[in-house]
Amino acid sequence: MPSANTYKSGAKRKSTLIAIAGPSGAGKTTLARALVAALPSAVLFSFDAYYADRSHLPTSERTRCNFDDPAALDTQLLTAHLRALAVGRAIDGPIYDFSTHCRRAETRRIEPASHIVAEGLFALYFDALRPLYSQRIYVDADAELCLQRRLQRDAGERGRSTDDIRRQYREQVLPMAQRYIYSTRRYAHVVLSGRESSERAVATLLPSIAAENTARSRGRDSPS
Repeated sequence: MPSANTYKSGAKRKSTLIAIAGPSGAGKTTLARALVAALPSAVLFSFDAYYADRSHLPTSERTRCNFDDPAALDTQLLTAHLRALAVGRAIDGPIYDFSTHCRRAETRRIEPASHIVAEGLFALYFDALRPLYSQRIYVDADAELCLQRRLQRDAGERGRSTDDIRRQYREQVLPMAQRYIYSTRRYAHVVLSGRESSERAVATLLPSIAAENTARSRGRDSPS
């Protein structure tokens, strides 16, 4: 499989952007990683990296921030970086530390690739970003499944207590999904079940992505 770096040679070319949205715990990240692995020259662009830095706040205030509200994101930087990748420019993406709720000093170099898989709660929320996407995917899952997955992830990966995870889900995650996330389903070209295996979901998506790539290639090769 070619690496993302093979895309850098020669003139810059526009990338195919693929958005994966859905509620927290639906399985977006699992699908995004599987899709990146299945596509030639693909990189993952995670919206989670673009939460605003809160190092200026006391720790007690950081933990009270609502990370399920789109206002929690650094949308200016997110938009600039996604647009840069779309036209073939590399970025130095931020790294967000969920254990401290702060942005790390180091960055992650992301080179342009044929496919950019943009994944996150708000991947389909922002009006300015939706036109960038060639494929818009929404992963649907019921609240009980999402909560169970949040419990497993946040306790194991982020060191949080079960009570704290349940409280946050009840007070922030679910209400914000109802307000901001569920309605973005209407913008999707494809809606997948979060209970579906990533292998089956990828197999569903690859033909339409290949067809889009063929159409774009013919458009570039056509005489003006």
